[in-house]
Formats: sequence, structure tokens, C-alpha cells
Amino acid sequence: MTFKNKLLVAGTLLSATLAIPAQAGSWQQNVTVGNFNKVHVYTPDSLSPIGQGRSLLVVLHGCTQSIDAYLSANFEQAAESYGMVVAVPDAMNKAGFGCWSYWQGAKSRTAGDYANILSLVSSMKANSGYAIDEDQVYVAGLSSGAAFANTTACIAPDVFAGVGVSAGPSIGTSSSGAIGSCEYANVA
Repeated sequence: MTFKNKLLVAGTLLSATLAIPAQAGSWQQNVTVGNFNKVHVYTPDSLSPIGQGRSLLVVLHGCTQSIDAYLSANFEQAAESYGMVVAVPDAMNKAGFGCWSYWQGAKSRTAGDYANILSLVSSMKANSGYAIDEDQVYVAGLSSGAAFANTTACIAPDVFAGVGVSAGPSIGTSSSGAIGSCEYANVA
């Protein structure tokens, strides 16, 4: 699958812990995954029609949004069609208006919610109940979640096959301190 197609899949799909087994075809609410203590996870009955196992889409909420709103965002049909696990974490290090704090602090794999997202992905890939295909991991977001998704994909290009962005500052802009071009991200 080409990078462009991976981006299209992640963009289209935008519009759990090891101790808790994945429940196919249902939402698990408010589970602890990685370093997040509140994540909603939808696990489909189906597997991905490409690759091995299921794809994973990490969806990052926008400012003033609750992750509960994503329970009724119609992810189920897409998840079943594409064999995609959907994980919606609640930001741990929230800034004003409940935003992901993309404009604050270090932008690296070991900093704040960037590290938490990578821990979430690692934990879900390690849980055989989810059957995640490591070549089909995507991150997407809305508003501040979009900026955070962009930055996360830049600092971990080896983890994410694609990124979906809606209504958020883009790479290379200076909107509220969004990260510059990807080459300036700290990927170490």
C-alpha cells in the first residue's frame, strides 16, 4: 500500500489493556491502556482485508470535546468494514479548554502525551486479543487532536503508517506553536 493510500485510509476513517481481553464487535469504555487511564476501544469482529490481523486507528479528540462523543460517531461500520480497532484516549496533560497541549513542552517520543500515545500503541500491539498488524497503525485527530496527531506522526514515522487531520493546524504552520516541518521533530 502506498503512503498516499495509507493517508487516504487514515483520513477517510477519521470522517485495553493487556489485563482486559479485547471484546470483538463492541466498545470497551474507560479502560486503561498504556499510560492513559481513560480510553474507549472498539474492537471489530472482522480482520483487515489487507495485511495480517487488524489495523489500529488512534483518534484524538478536539478542544472542549469528551471522548464519550466518539461512542456515537459511527466508527463501528468503518471498523467492521476495514477490520480496524479504534482507540480514543482522553488527553492526560490537557491544556486550556481540554485541548491536547501541542503548543506546550517538548515534542519528543519521551515527552508527555506523545510518550503516552506511543505507549498506548505498543500496549495494544502487544495484546494478542486485538491482533494488531504493526504495518497498519494510524493516528488521526480533530482540532488540537489534529495538531497532536501531526506531531506524533512526525516524531514516530516508524510507528504510524498514516495520519488523518481535520480542522487543526498543519505541519509547517505557526498556529499556536504547532510544530514546524517534520525534519525539526525530535525523533530520538
